[in-house]
Amino acid sequence: MRIAIITAMKEEMAPFRSQSQITARIQVGKVIIEEAMYQGQSLILVESGIGKVNAAVAATLVIERYKPDVIINSGSSGAFGAGLDVGDVIIATQYVYGDVDATCFGYEPGQVPQMPAKYETDAEWLKVARQTAASAELPYALDFGLVLTLDSFMSESERVEGIKSTFPLVKVSDMEVLAIVQSAAQYGIPVLSVKAVSDIAGHGDVTANSFDDNLDVAADHAAHFTDLLVQRLRSIGIAC
Repeated sequence: MRIAIITAMKEEMAPFRSQSQITARIQVGKVIIEEAMYQGQSLILVESGIGKVNAAVAATLVIERYKPDVIINSGSSGAFGAGLDVGDVIIATQYVYGDVDATCFGYEPGQVPQMPAKYETDAEWLKVARQTAASAELPYALDFGLVLTLDSFMSESERVEGIKSTFPLVKVSDMEVLAIVQSAAQYGIPVLSVKAVSDIAGHGDVTANSFDDNLDVAADHAAHFTDLLVQRLRSIGIAC
């Protein structure tokens, strides 16, 4: 079974590259795809670039060219959920676009017309993530829940409160993962998303500075749990 790991930024990919032997590399536009040996496991590492379009292009390229059996999206996120702190990790159970509005045509908030109102993580893969979390002693808090994808960095308090009002169950937001999920769904490829908190949404410059200051921490924590997932998949025979 082939596993592809997609991150948006080089900082989020750095923990994987530092432990990998890169055997091949291509670049198409912003997208960098590397074949790697990672702790004895053959992986496809994909640095997509920031935003929905880059993420969708990256997912499509890696699926068409390498045909992975599962994609793991690892990276940073902004926290909406009460009690979340920098460094905490969220495993996505559901995905919704936070900036799509076709409600005047009868669609749900966040629903792209003629597409599902929300996307859900495949139950069997989510079970693996839950088992991985339950069996590990983690140096950070970990939770499961709704992840929003938007084309905005969520630093403005008024916008954040509006998002919370519309999507009260949201845990964190990012700028890529649902574009990956939606693209992969067209091919029947499952996606697991591991998002670590780099900042608390809605605090203006404090939020932006927190992202800058804590991106490496978030990248390391997301990569740590992603590594545990890869190890568990290998140990139970899903990946070889």
